[in-house]
Amino acid sequence: MAGRKLYLHIGSHKTGTTSIQFALMHNAEALVANGLQFFFQKQNGSWDGFPDLHDWIEYVEADRVVPKGARLSNLAGLVSSLSQYEQDIVVSSENFSFFFEKKHIEELHKALSKIFDEIEVICYLRRQDQHIISHAQEGSKTSRHAEYDLWGNDIASLPAYDKRFDYYLDYNKRIGMWMDVMGDDAVTVRCFDQSRLLKGDTIADFFALLGIENYQPGAWRNVGKTSTQAKLGHLLIGSGADNQAKLFSLIDSLELPKRKMEPSRAEAEDFYNHYREGNAALATRLKECEFPEFFSSDFSEYPEQSTDVWNKDEIGEIFAAVFRVLGSNFFDFTPRDLLQAAAHSQRKGDIDAGIRFLKMAQKIRPDGPHIAKRLKELRDLKQRD
Repeated sequence: MAGRKLYLHIGSHKTGTTSIQFALMHNAEALVANGLQFFFQKQNGSWDGFPDLHDWIEYVEADRVVPKGARLSNLAGLVSSLSQYEQDIVVSSENFSFFFEKKHIEELHKALSKIFDEIEVICYLRRQDQHIISHAQEGSKTSRHAEYDLWGNDIASLPAYDKRFDYYLDYNKRIGMWMDVMGDDAVTVRCFDQSRLLKGDTIADFFALLGIENYQPGAWRNVGKTSTQAKLGHLLIGSGADNQAKLFSLIDSLELPKRKMEPSRAEAEDFYNHYREGNAALATRLKECEFPEFFSSDFSEYPEQSTDVWNKDEIGEIFAAVFRVLGSNFFDFTPRDLLQAAAHSQRKGDIDAGIRFLKMAQKIRPDGPHIAKRLKELRDLKQRD
């Protein structure tokens, strides 16, 4: 096992990580030819699913990322699995970016140093205003508990600054912990900016860090939501409505306005100002000379005036899209159909299903006396059971 190296790709989120992971998987032969093994096996031994190390990482507190973050869930098992290979290893998970406590990095380093002579941490960082705009949109999707907890469900494209954001966006502290534990020279930090990536591409940039020239670039990416879809998703989550999975499917099926909705230039820069000083300290530690704050201070990508509100025409388009979907799907069943389905469910002994069918019928015909009577009968029957 002497001389082995581990490339530990820790993200961050929204920096082309999914593209990198799929490129690594689809270029397995090129990696092996260069003495590398891309490891993404799950704890149960399966290689199915996404090519990442997420399965080995858990939140310290269930469904909450703030304040304790994440850690490895089965460090001994991971060490055992990685010990089976003689090659250098590449692993990747953006959820390493949720390691908010140094002790969990120290545990990882202590265990992995027993089987690797060298560990190189690779991280891509996006300027904080750009990062949160993209990452907060993830919280508009179903089952994204970490994003809900970290960024909230503000419908603004740029959430109002909150101190809890620092757990992730204070790069000087978060990346500094990895440098403290691994050593400054063992942490490679790249700026997720097209003008500073090799060939303007994350995959090309990452494979260059691995020393691999011959690979298939591919076009794998994590497709985000439109601004309107994201806002509707945040509103849905904040509403606490039932059947959210079905409602998310409805949102995804809508033909919605695709206009990019953004904060103003001044709003973006005001948000970024919370992190200027820390970025400068990190740049100094990284010996970054060209950009004293590590990132460009150019905010010209943003409009002078915020475009982060729907105008009346767009509101009309949204409602029209909702009505079209409801009209073509919600009324496929008549109240009579649903009454018959409820009766069939009752005969089979499935009272809960019968109640659901009758509730659907009641939504279509709220004043129907027979529906109300049958619903009461089934509810009474359920209580007696």
